[in-house]
Amino acid sequence: MPLKGHGESSSKASNRLRPIVWSASLAKRFAVLAFVAVGLLFALDRLGAFDVLGQKAPNRTTRQLVQSAPNADDCSYVKSPENYREVVSRHRSSISQLTEMIAERFDQQGLALVPPDNMPRKNFVDNLIFGKMQSAGVESAPLCTDEEFIRRVTLDLTGRIPSSSEVTNFLKNQSANKRDLLIDSLLNSTEFVDKWTMFFGDLYKNTSQSSNIGRFIGGREAFHKFIYNSIEQNKSYAQMATELITARGDSYVDGAVNFIVGGFVPMGPAQDTYDGYAVQTAQTFLGLSSMDCLLCHDGAGHLDAVNLWGSKVSRSDAWGMAAFFARTRRQQVNVGTTAQKHMINEATTGEYDLNTTTGNRSSRLPIGSQRNVQPKYMFGNRGGVATGEDRRTALARYITADPQFARATVNYLWEELMVEALVSPSNTFDLARLNPDAQLPDGWSLQPNNAELLEALAQEFSNNSFNLRHVIRTIVQSSTYQLSSKYPGTWKVEYVPLYARKFARRLDAEELHDAVVKATNLPPVTNAVTRNGVTIPRMLGFPIIDEAGIKLREVQWAMQLPEPREPQFGQQNGSSANILNTFLRGNRDTNLRQADSSILQSLTQMNNDFIINRIRYIPTNNSSTTNTVGYIDPISGYNTERILSTVKRLMETPNLTNEQIITELYLNTLSRNPRANEIQKALPYFTSMGKQGAIESLQWVLLNKVDFLFNY
Repeated sequence: MPLKGHGESSSKASNRLRPIVWSASLAKRFAVLAFVAVGLLFALDRLGAFDVLGQKAPNRTTRQLVQSAPNADDCSYVKSPENYREVVSRHRSSISQLTEMIAERFDQQGLALVPPDNMPRKNFVDNLIFGKMQSAGVESAPLCTDEEFIRRVTLDLTGRIPSSSEVTNFLKNQSANKRDLLIDSLLNSTEFVDKWTMFFGDLYKNTSQSSNIGRFIGGREAFHKFIYNSIEQNKSYAQMATELITARGDSYVDGAVNFIVGGFVPMGPAQDTYDGYAVQTAQTFLGLSSMDCLLCHDGAGHLDAVNLWGSKVSRSDAWGMAAFFARTRRQQVNVGTTAQKHMINEATTGEYDLNTTTGNRSSRLPIGSQRNVQPKYMFGNRGGVATGEDRRTALARYITADPQFARATVNYLWEELMVEALVSPSNTFDLARLNPDAQLPDGWSLQPNNAELLEALAQEFSNNSFNLRHVIRTIVQSSTYQLSSKYPGTWKVEYVPLYARKFARRLDAEELHDAVVKATNLPPVTNAVTRNGVTIPRMLGFPIIDEAGIKLREVQWAMQLPEPREPQFGQQNGSSANILNTFLRGNRDTNLRQADSSILQSLTQMNNDFIINRIRYIPTNNSSTTNTVGYIDPISGYNTERILSTVKRLMETPNLTNEQIITELYLNTLSRNPRANEIQKALPYFTSMGKQGAIESLQWVLLNKVDFLFNY
């Protein structure tokens, strides 16, 4: 079962910089190129662009479920247990180094460490975090500034950066509870629904095609709609999980059915698929990736070095979990000539038989006279199926009542918001090492960073009807979440599990894409598309088109895309798909989302048309009807006026001083005001490069700064 490793440090990206100066004359551009290049190199060195791209960042394992080895003869637990033992320390070292490198770029003058007993405690999260810090004799970073907070929380809750007006209004607000008011506003926004639909789409691996099975676009769309509606309605997560585990019917009609569809395992006996259903259910809702290992062989001799609980579990126990799915039936139905859908039903008969010698797992043979396995929940009271109850309904009842369901869920949410999970990797819970009062064998230690906090969050989640927004609000309202990433003292990697500072992360691919769009004010434009004889006109944003060429809907933001396969069609003003793939969104199947940084990302951010076309100043051509570089001409059905880029608006707004232009670019792009020294560094370029060259170049520089590429 090879773990997706948390990132390790690599060499820095080379500081190769591309000057951006556009003029009416190509000859003039080349004549000044050398001068501009030298100037920009100097400016970028002073402004701090690209200091950390090229470093490998930690993978946030919330959406990176551990993959399994196929059988006991090829068990990576046995081959390389040190890989699993060391994954947590590697992750902590990685996020520690990354955050240090980013924080050192910012001015820390006047900052001081804060003793834990002096830190404002907003809720039980702070009591448990700062209480532990106090016991360890460790001081924390100070609270972040309002500028840092609005950008951080807006990105974390909505996946987008705030607008310049939102930043300005927030900074002007003198209310003592303005941070709480902002949090509530974001939690109730449509952008929040977009972001967390993406999050759970990753967790549930919603795809139209995967290596094991195709949901096709109709199934993917139905699944996406189920997730979106559940988040929008703030549905109890216990209800959401129950609907996913028990779903039956048409995969194009009932979106929840597609969760079960995704567990199908081809090229083997039916028991392989029952195991697949059990594995995805245990990983997703209980955080137990070890289930995949246990369905191949007993834990003893395989998990001894990495999972104390798993080492004492037998394969027959795991079969009892898979037996809850032994009556689940799937029928495939053609949809036209290009797609298929799935019908999921529950049969009245069928058992988990011990009669296989082929397939994806080791043989299942009778145990004495026992030739099949009855459903039995592995945890708690180890119950079976009640009279008159179908098997998956029984399983959903057990899972949602199990404290581990709440633990696993809040751990996923904590990791998404705090970078370092309470149990890491976040789907590798060891149930024997969660209780701080337990007597552990020699060589074993408590698994959670803060076991008391994990239990308190899980209990809060359960007591509040498994309300996702409530737990997210609790976390982001805490002083713990609101600590600065800057640590004005001697930082040690040992402080990571104490959360003595806020950890930085690279923006997800969709976040970065949408941040560029919002900062430059130029949305993607998709060319007219013809598919299977059906033509869809030129449009703003991205069309969602089915296999028959029918446009189902359209979206404006990358965070609204239903899966990484989209967008399927090229844009006129730069390739969104290229940016999204370069920043490692993965495919939710064989290639999962990663947070690594690379030289390729640096070069893409500097040179890709998606960036370049959004920072060029192009004078308006009134005879044009299809321009998308620098500004967007009116598109039928969308907007009767041109959409101007930030650069074009600033170029053509009269009476703006150079200082005002610089400030507006900083607010739009970095969600903060420029420092006095940054203004002084930028002003000379309005003389040496001219207004157009200075605005274009500064916009490009800001899109490449650490402040833009990372959430800190």
